Amino acid sequence: MASPRIEKLSGFQNIYKVSTFDEDFSRIFGRSARQRDKQLEWLYTKLKILDSLGYQALLQENFKALKGTSDPKIYEIRHPRSKFNERVLYIYCDGTTVLLLTAFLEKSSSDFNAAIARAQNIVNNLE
Repeated sequence: MASPRIEKLSGFQNIYKVSTFDEDFSRIFGRSARQRDKQLEWLYTKLKILDSLGYQALLQENFKALKGTSDPKIYEIRHPRSKFNERVLYIYCDGTTVLLLTAFLEKSSSDFNAAIARAQNIVNNLE
């Protein structure tokens, strides 16, 4: 497996993604074109907040630093009122630049732990 690359997310000044992010997002949110479009709209709304606020986005309701992660600290965007319990994990590369790592559905704590391990593995294998 090739190391993930960093790619700028079109339409944003400070948002980047790893090359595997779209595949992760599509796999779990791609239940239907309608559902995927709805989830993309949710994600892009949250990314606009991240793009403009940087670290200050953590003062918003749906952004959170994950306990037990460090070097780098991993953060999440969550969708608390969704029946699917979507999560997007990311890191800050500096005060404003965000790197999206992975997306997943949290059905149990093991899903969450696996996603954190995946995100840490992605960071460790970046080109």
